Amino acid sequence: MAATPHRLPLLWLLLPAGLLYGGLALYPLAGMLQMSLTEGWGHYAEVTQGRLLWRAATNTVAISLTTTAIALLLGYVLAAGLWRCGPATRALLLAFIMLPFWTAVLVKNFAWAALLQDNGVVNGLLQWAGLTTAPVTLLHNRLAVIIGMVHYVLPYAVFPIYTAMRGIDLRVERAARSLGAGTLALFWTVLLPLTMPGVLSAGLLAFIVSAGFYVTPVVLGSPSDMMVSNLVSYYVHELVDFNAAAALAMLILAAITPVIVLQQFASRGQHGGG
Repeated sequence: MAATPHRLPLLWLLLPAGLLYGGLALYPLAGMLQMSLTEGWGHYAEVTQGRLLWRAATNTVAISLTTTAIALLLGYVLAAGLWRCGPATRALLLAFIMLPFWTAVLVKNFAWAALLQDNGVVNGLLQWAGLTTAPVTLLHNRLAVIIGMVHYVLPYAVFPIYTAMRGIDLRVERAARSLGAGTLALFWTVLLPLTMPGVLSAGLLAFIVSAGFYVTPVVLGSPSDMMVSNLVSYYVHELVDFNAAAALAMLILAAITPVIVLQQFASRGQHGGG
């Protein structure tokens, strides 16, 4: 839709900032593309023919999908709680949900490392409850990575779903109940379809964020849990092959771009944009 006349001055004011941020985003990408093509497509062939790429890609997809599924489940419950509760409880829930945004990622990861270690709080609770007689290995494995990642991406799952719930007309729910719909039927036939745009947007956003994790697999995971971001670091710091690292980074960007575009369309559909 064309910009209305009274919006044109605002667009002109935003143009310098848009050009600045656009240039700051495109210039490094152009530099990486140039580095990756120093020997034609040779660096791309080197990266794609290595077994490490497919292992890291498999880990990334599996861990990201698991993280997204758990975050969506927890996010839907939390979003429903925000939607239904009173102002005081909502403020408290929002504070807990926003806590990951207020805490540095390294602090969160080392906090989980302290909680999940053999003599940590979680193992202590398990033994106190009689569920185990010896410490369970909860750290430096895929479970720890998923726990840390879910903690980080949970707000990204909550707020799109909560936004979708806030747009529901409560008269629709009352009408369904007046026609005899129980709680389960109300959820499956009314609430879930109406919130599905928010769920889709939240799922894509959580997956995009999860696919780019670097620090969490290093701190909480094991070498077998290497993700694609860790593989880029391996090419840079261990092999000192910046050109191959640039080629791998461009491949990751090409793979994740369609998901980003899809998430933007899902987000616009959620808010009724055209």
